[in-house]
Amino acid sequence: MFDKWLKLPAHYWLRVTALVILVIGVAVSNVLMSIGAIWIISNWLIEAKFSDYGQRLKQSPELILILIFLVYSILTIAWSDDFWYAFHDIRIKLPLLAIPLALGSGAPLDRKIFHFLLFLFIGIVAFTSTLNFIWFNFSGLQADIRQMSWFISQIRFATLVDLALFSTVFLIFEKKLNWFLGVILIVWFALYTFYAQVLNGYILFVLLFLFTIVFLVMRLKATSVRFAIFGFFLLVFGFGLFYLRSVAESYKSPVPIDFKSLDLYTINGNPYYHDTLSTQVENGEYVWLYVALDEIEKEWNERSAINYDSLDLKGQPMYGTLLRYLTSKHERKDSVGIWTLSDEEIKKVENGCTSVDMNRGLESKLHSFLFEFEMYQGGADPNGVSLLQRLEHLKTAKEILADHWVFGVGIGDVDSVFQTYYEKSNSKLLPENRLRSHNQFISAWIALGIVGLVVTVLIFVVPVFQSDKRDYFLGITLIALAVAFGFEDMLETQAGATIFALFYSLAVFRDTRNV
Repeated sequence: MFDKWLKLPAHYWLRVTALVILVIGVAVSNVLMSIGAIWIISNWLIEAKFSDYGQRLKQSPELILILIFLVYSILTIAWSDDFWYAFHDIRIKLPLLAIPLALGSGAPLDRKIFHFLLFLFIGIVAFTSTLNFIWFNFSGLQADIRQMSWFISQIRFATLVDLALFSTVFLIFEKKLNWFLGVILIVWFALYTFYAQVLNGYILFVLLFLFTIVFLVMRLKATSVRFAIFGFFLLVFGFGLFYLRSVAESYKSPVPIDFKSLDLYTINGNPYYHDTLSTQVENGEYVWLYVALDEIEKEWNERSAINYDSLDLKGQPMYGTLLRYLTSKHERKDSVGIWTLSDEEIKKVENGCTSVDMNRGLESKLHSFLFEFEMYQGGADPNGVSLLQRLEHLKTAKEILADHWVFGVGIGDVDSVFQTYYEKSNSKLLPENRLRSHNQFISAWIALGIVGLVVTVLIFVVPVFQSDKRDYFLGITLIALAVAFGFEDMLETQAGATIFALFYSLAVFRDTRNV
């Protein structure tokens, strides 16, 4: 419409403007994501080239699969009891309709525009990651590394950082980015990923690194060079395994203790509690040695606004956080230990910080993971412990699928069914922690049955067979989104649905000629 009036490609540039808003929005603002999604579908409707849309739709099995997913989701309302929740779920998934429909049935984006959008994305992620790092490290809120993601969920931001890192690699491959500037960006994104302690960020980094190595090697013609690169990779892989083993051993090998010579009384004459059978350690020290519960409760309540028998600001038992933090400082858990804490450390413990080494990147994350797994084996309370909560979510999801694996429960009843099964199993999780599976593939299966699961998998598989095998950007995007699906219910939130719809559409529906 506007093209005819203005005799200019107005709708094309309106679409580009919407994409600019979306690219910025995915890293900083739900409001911008909403504006971008509404803008791009409104422009598509006003342009109204429906005959052209139909022709392109016939040639795009990926877009057809997305439409099947959405239509079938709506059909499952027929066997849902909670219609209001179903409509809420459909509203959240609207970006999954708007963005792929506009890009998949519209004219392909010019490669220069695509590269510009990638530059913009890398720039906004570099800016927000730098801001996150500075804000977290100089705001005095270093209790929980998860606070470092200021604008969006730390899990989603970890995905964006990895995607920005390897998009930088892609632009270097395309000779669109100066290699020196590119290396600086790559190093920064890698350091941020290492420091942020997000498990899916680590896993995604490794997978995309492996994919990049294989991609480069397969493009080489010289067999000797291929073997040299593979040899180097195996060396790096072996070093990584050695590092992981050394970290695990440092966790499981605390400082040797002569249990027969343990002091029995505090400086105040109160008896120490020593659990010599407990293997729980923190920073190389046994947690349950030199514990004077009455003393630390009294002194802690004098120094802190949060009672000893309450919960810290992360929802963990306050006493457990305190015991672990004192142990990590190599202090005894008594009145003297409490008064060795500075006012800043008191605030850290109140905020849920369990170790003086809590924010040391990958090593801290591995120690945390080992600690949580040890707790799981001991049947500990899962509340406030990320790994244990996720295992409870998956356990409940498995029980639901045992009864509803064929047709699912319908998109309206997913939340209520989860709550019902939590009650049936007498889950230890508190009501606020009784969430979904944190896995989009499983959530699609529960909501839509086996049809929903198959369609969801095909959305990832079909582009691989439809595309040029040299399409590096498509490869890193599909891997990044698949890993994100494995760690969160990505399509159950506006931000997640928008991130998926935007990057999937840019990767699959762009002009790939001469890639």
